[in-house]
Amino acid sequence: MQFFESVSRVPIVLHKPILAFAANRLQSALLRESVHLVREGVVTLEELDRVVTHSIGLRWATVGPFLAFHLGGGHGGLRKWLGTLGAGIERGWEELGRPSMDEGTVNSLIEQAEAAYGSRTYAEWVRVRDAKQTAILRALADVDRNEA
Repeated sequence: MQFFESVSRVPIVLHKPILAFAANRLQSALLRESVHLVREGVVTLEELDRVVTHSIGLRWATVGPFLAFHLGGGHGGLRKWLGTLGAGIERGWEELGRPSMDEGTVNSLIEQAEAAYGSRTYAEWVRVRDAKQTAILRALADVDRNEA
């Protein structure tokens, strides 16, 4: 814990063992539904990336999913949200996709990724990603310093 904190990381100790990291499991769940939405033709791969980066990605850069829904409940918090909007959440979960990663799906994803992101090299995309993530971390650090 001390090592990770010393290099500006935020380690979390899991209360029980699970396969994979908690963050990787969340990422996998989002990827599964992302593949489903692209496979079904709801959005393209590039559009899905924009949906995430311009909505939940921004939200999750500042608050986690539970705080987001707690705030979404207004003055009643998560209790109110779960009692109203969250009441039908399980029905929504039943509608989530279970896409097959068959050859057609894989080929479609690869073709769309190459069409959307082939204009830059890997190194260029890494620089862009790192610059954006660093900017977000700096902005959040500034907010944290100003709140203290």
